[in-house]
Amino acid sequence: MKRKVRVEDAVGMVLVHDITEVDLNRNFKGRVFKKGHIIKEEDVEKLKKLGKDFIYVLELSEDEIHENDAAILLADALMGENTYRDEEPVEGKLNIYSKVFGVVKIDVEKLTAFNMVGEPSCPTIHTNMYVKEGDKIASVRIISLVAKREEIERAVEIVKGGIIRVVPFEEKKAGIIITGNEVYYGRIEEKFYDRLKPKLEFFKTKVEEKVILPDDREAIRKKIEEFAGKYDIVVLTGGTSVDPDDVTYKAVKDAGVDNFIRGNPIQPGNMLSMGWLNGKPIVAVPAAALFFKATSFDIWLPRLLIGDVITKEEVAAKAHGGLCHNCPVCVFPICPFGRP
Repeated sequence: MKRKVRVEDAVGMVLVHDITEVDLNRNFKGRVFKKGHIIKEEDVEKLKKLGKDFIYVLELSEDEIHENDAAILLADALMGENTYRDEEPVEGKLNIYSKVFGVVKIDVEKLTAFNMVGEPSCPTIHTNMYVKEGDKIASVRIISLVAKREEIERAVEIVKGGIIRVVPFEEKKAGIIITGNEVYYGRIEEKFYDRLKPKLEFFKTKVEEKVILPDDREAIRKKIEEFAGKYDIVVLTGGTSVDPDDVTYKAVKDAGVDNFIRGNPIQPGNMLSMGWLNGKPIVAVPAAALFFKATSFDIWLPRLLIGDVITKEEVAAKAHGGLCHNCPVCVFPICPFGRP
């Protein structure tokens, strides 16, 4: 309820408009109290000096909550592992950030339910995107200056325990197996390694060993098994197309991997195959990764390195959004490619 009251009687009430100060001695003109400010004892003298013996305020009932208090309650409920927030709301809004370099995990179903309540509003970045320390991942507020306390409590109940978290990247080791007779016998220059190594190192994964093999299905299988016993991830290149001579993906399957996935509805990178051997991801990267900045490999790699096991259902779902726009300037991953 808005009403005019003596400033001495307004402590604990909420301003319904900004209050401006003009100070020629300091060459200052600007807002000193903003709309929504909760008046404190120490504000009374300042307001009187500004000529405000009476002010218009919003008086909250017991079943109402101010936007700043609501934002704090909501943000604290939303936040999970490796996140932090602004210390105080600005314009009723609190941002949530990542404490680490890692992959964001958001319970999208609960986030939707939270935003269906009414007053609470929390936009986020996409789940499964990688973020650096300090990156903003969500922002929370209520739509109005004041909300019913019961509504805020209902939203808090939906997300309590935290539905926004970040899984950090850890130091890992990789083995790279480069296949193809044309490379093995020196007919062409090998260029895959120089494309893959920086991608792995960016996510704190050191390439410990590289080997070049001919199109020998059995030799490739043995090397996969050997590398899976020594390294955290095994990356293969070449031999993933429909050519009968391309045997790399067959060798991956021969190695007895779990959850073998042949190809994915993502372009570029349709022919990527993957599986897990003793819990280690084995991924065969197609030739598209030589040419394009971002392919299916770049979409899956961060998740593979935090221990996610990709399901066939997830792969199939990437058909929606899995077609690259081929923008003149590639800004991946801040683009629609591979996003929900």
